[in-house]
Amino acid sequence: MGYKYGVWLVYNKDEFPTEHIGHFTIACYMEKDDASRLYSELINNYGKYQEIYTECINPITFEQNIYEDDDNDLYAWGYEGHILEHGMMTNFWSKIEESTKKYKCNFSHMIHTSICYSTSKLNILPYKMDENKIVKCSIELVDITSDDPLHWYIIS
Repeated sequence: MGYKYGVWLVYNKDEFPTEHIGHFTIACYMEKDDASRLYSELINNYGKYQEIYTECINPITFEQNIYEDDDNDLYAWGYEGHILEHGMMTNFWSKIEESTKKYKCNFSHMIHTSICYSTSKLNILPYKMDENKIVKCSIELVDITSDDPLHWYIIS
């Protein structure tokens, strides 16, 4: 079943060593039309690109099924982030959350990127980087219907 359709903040593959498309989830478990409308709304209101201050020196481990409708049983590890507005941490994420409220979706209350997904907790081996970093991301509409993260893809 995967995570249906969604909207992500996608970063360059060189930022982190992921096998899947590197991203920070904004919303998932959406119908394709709603995801497309949210994507357009976010770009129109906030622009295509955002910067995320990423806490790479403090990796975090995610238990299975972190979203309300999640039954994928995937473990993951990654890094928490903070969206930057004009180079400063602000409450900008709450503005994005407000935009999602008119759609049926699971909003990602914690800004995070998953570096590795696995059905086995034994494969979750977080590692600390030497320093935190600012990651430039683009807002993207995504198909995340596959159970395999390697088959998720950007629609636009």
